[in-house]
Amino acid sequence: MWSSALLLLTVATYTAATEYCSVDTLGTNSSWMQFTKEPVPLEYGFEDKFKSIHCCVKGYRSIQWFKDGVAYPWSAGVSSFILYPEAANQTLYSQRAARADSGNYTCRTTNETNSETHTLRLDILEKPSDVPKIMFISKDQWVEEGMELRLYCEALIGRSYLADARSDLRWMKVWPNGTEGDLLSHTESKTRRDDVEDIIGSYLNFGRVSVSDYGTYTCVIHSNDVVTKNHVTVHYKYGGMSVLTWSGESGVPWRSLLLGGIAGALLLASLLVLHKRCMPCLLLTLRQARARTATPAHRARVLEKEFDVLVCWTGVDAELVRGALLPTLTLKYKYRVHAAQLSTQPDHWYTEIMSEISRCRSVLVVVSPAQYSPQRLLTAFRQLAALPHPPVVVLLQDLPNLKREAKEVGERACSLLRRSRLVAWRHVHERAFWTQLRLELPLPPTPRPPPVAVKADSEASKNSRSSSLTALV
Repeated sequence: MWSSALLLLTVATYTAATEYCSVDTLGTNSSWMQFTKEPVPLEYGFEDKFKSIHCCVKGYRSIQWFKDGVAYPWSAGVSSFILYPEAANQTLYSQRAARADSGNYTCRTTNETNSETHTLRLDILEKPSDVPKIMFISKDQWVEEGMELRLYCEALIGRSYLADARSDLRWMKVWPNGTEGDLLSHTESKTRRDDVEDIIGSYLNFGRVSVSDYGTYTCVIHSNDVVTKNHVTVHYKYGGMSVLTWSGESGVPWRSLLLGGIAGALLLASLLVLHKRCMPCLLLTLRQARARTATPAHRARVLEKEFDVLVCWTGVDAELVRGALLPTLTLKYKYRVHAAQLSTQPDHWYTEIMSEISRCRSVLVVVSPAQYSPQRLLTAFRQLAALPHPPVVVLLQDLPNLKREAKEVGERACSLLRRSRLVAWRHVHERAFWTQLRLELPLPPTPRPPPVAVKADSEASKNSRSSSLTALV
C-alpha cells in the first residue's frame, strides 16, 4: 500500500515537472527562438527531497546542459540531476537532491541561425529558511500604451511556525505621494512550485496598459516577522522613444535633463580631444617665447656645447635616419646635429655613446624593437638608462609585451620602460610626432639679433654724408 502511494506521488511529481514549461507561458506569437517563461536566475531545494530545474524555450533544435562548465551527462561526483525526456529535455530533476548538487547550471539552446544561453544558480539547503530569498523580480519595463504586460516576482518563503505569523507574497502599487496601496484593476495570479512548496510566485497581468498603469510597483514578501520589498517601474514608451516617469510624477523635465546630459558629455569629449591635440603645440610655443627672452649668460651656456642633439642609430635604420630624421632636424628646425652609428647588438651602446656625449646637449636614439628579442631589448634599455642623462628614444615599431621577461630578470627591468622618454615614430610629415619630439629635446639656440651699434654707425655716416653735400652746395 505504501509503495503504491509513493509511486503515485512520484508520478504526480514528475507530471508536474513536465507541465512546468507549458503553464503560465508568455504570450509569444513569433516563431523565432525565445524563452516562454521568465528565466529564473536562482533556484533552491532541500536535501533528500525531489527537485527540478527548467529552461523553458521555444523554437530551438537542440538543447545542452552544463554544470559549472561540465557538459551533461554527469558523474555521481558532479551532480545527481538527470534529463526528463518527456519535457523535451527542458527539465532536469533529482529524486533526492544533495548538497553536492549545488552549483551553476547552464542551458544552451540552438537552431539554424541563433544560440541562446541561460545560467541559474542552484542552492540545496539543509532545512527551510526563516528569511525570504528572492529568486526573480521583473526588470523595469518601457511599454507603449495599449500593449500587453506582465510582471513576475518569485521567492523562497520561510515556513510559519507561529499561528499568527504571516508568510506570503503580493504586488502593491506605489502612489505619487510615496505610499503603497492595493491594486485596483490589475489581475494578480499566485503560483506555487510542485517540487518545493515554499517557493511562491505572483504574476501581475495588465492586459492592455493604460495611462494610469504607469508608475512603480512593489513586490512585498512577508516571511514570519521579516518583510522584503522589491520595486519595478513601468515607463511610458511612445513611438519608439522612451519617456521616463517616476511614481506617476510628470513635473520633472526628464527630456531636457537627458538632452542636457548628452550635450555635456559631448562638450567634455570635445574638450578632451582639443586638449590632446592643442596642448603640445601650446607648450612648445610657450617654450619658444621664453627662449627668445633668454639672457646672454643663458645663451652662452647653450653655445658651450658644439651640438644640440646627438642622434644615434643602427645600420638597420640608416635609411630612415639619413633620409628623413636628420634633414628635418637640421634644415627645418635648425638643430645642430651630430650623428653616430651604433653597433647592431646593444651590449656596448653605453661606451659608444659616452665617447660622443660630451660635445652634445642631448641624446636621441632611434630603435627598431622588431629586430631584437625581448631579452636583448631589455639589455638595450639598460645601456641607455646608465647614461648620465636619460636619452630620447624614438621607437619605429610598437614594443612587445615584456611582462613575462621582466619577471624573469627582476623588478629593475620593469621600471626601465617607465623611466624612459619614449616617442613613437609616425611619419615624416606627421606634425604631432615632431611637436612631441621637440618638446623632449632642448630648443636650438635662437638667432643672434643684429648689433645696434652697427645701425647707429650707419645712421651717423649717413648724416655726415648729408652734411658734406650740404656744405658743397
